[in-house]
This record gives sequence, C-alpha cells and structure tokens, in this order.
Amino acid sequence: MAYLNKTLNREDNIVIVADTTNRYSERNLKKMFPNAIVLRPEKTGYLLPELVDSLLVDSLPNKVILESQNFSLISSASSQLSAQVSKDREVQLFTTLRSNAYQNKNISRKQLGLLKFTYTTGSLPLKQGEYNTFQKKYITRFGKPPGREAIKGYDLTMDVLLRTAYCGSMENTKDIGETQYEENRFLYVNETPDNYINGGYFILQHSGYDIREIKK
Repeated sequence: MAYLNKTLNREDNIVIVADTTNRYSERNLKKMFPNAIVLRPEKTGYLLPELVDSLLVDSLPNKVILESQNFSLISSASSQLSAQVSKDREVQLFTTLRSNAYQNKNISRKQLGLLKFTYTTGSLPLKQGEYNTFQKKYITRFGKPPGREAIKGYDLTMDVLLRTAYCGSMENTKDIGETQYEENRFLYVNETPDNYINGGYFILQHSGYDIREIKK
C-alpha cells in the first residue's frame, strides 16, 4: 500500500479489480485513489472483455490493481489485460497480495512480463541451478534442492540465533533493524506487546521472463 501510494500518479487511469473476499482492500485503495475506477468481476470470477476494453485508455498509462486469490479471476485478468498492451496502450498490473494461485503453471509468465506485474512478497524467487552452501549441503543429504519452506526455515533460524546472540533477547531485536539472507528478509515489529510479526518484504516486478527487485 505504501509503495502504491508513493508510486502511482493520481492522474493515471487507475482501475481496481477486487472480488468479494477483498472488499476491505478495495475500500482502502479507493480511499487512497478516489478517482480510481472499480471493476467488479462476474460471479464466475471472469472479466467481461468489452468492459475491460472500455475502461482502459490510450491517452494515459493504465494502472490496474488486482485484489484476488482466485485462480480463475487472476487468469482471466492477466490474459485480458496483457492482450490490451500495445505501442499505444500502456497497461501495468499490481497486487498487494500475491497468493499461491499465481504459482499455477497456467498463469503465463510471458503475460505477467508484458504487464510488468508488480507485487509484495516475503521471499525472493528461487534461482534454479544457483545454490548457496546450505542448499548444496541439503542436496548432498536429501538428493534434491530444498523447497521454499526449507530455505525460509533455515533463514529464519539463522536470523533468530544471530539476533539473540547479538542482542541477548528478541526484545532488543529492533536495535538491529532489517536483515536479509539468500532468499528472505526480516524486520520484526510488535503486533501486540508479546507478539512479533515479520515486516520485511521485497517488492518485485516481472520484466520479460525475469523477476527483479524494485528498490523504492
């Protein structure tokens, strides 16, 4: 939300697409961008092509914020929006929550690249064939590269151990601030007096078939 608030030009053609489970995000985005157009999907999780075409313009950059964890809607939106990209029509896609639905092999990486898809995540994408010391030891022991969960577990354990060794306790961990390892970033903040959440995130953007970090 902070990135969108800082980056998006209020004069651009901003379109918010949100399903019924994301009305809270829709309301917050509408407050942030009062001139934005709200596009509601069909009950089947589908966007009407003629409606999409009518809401996108050639005279301004089109910035579409998609708030959904529904595969059908994500697939429909990415397919139709990417088809609108041309030398005369700029379309970029954003989301505040990239769910596991985006991992589906039927979501075209080429289409996301055309849309310069931009999102927030707690982990960098896995680099196939590039392994650090932990990953090499994991392959030696188990015969295959570690998955995202194993890598995050390792990074989290290392981070907690190093913070505790340096600060003496997690209560003083704010003195260290944000840390980053091979694939994960950590910034512990108090959600309640006795509870910490991780506020360390990456903002990533698809560029062609690659994914790069946006440092803003």
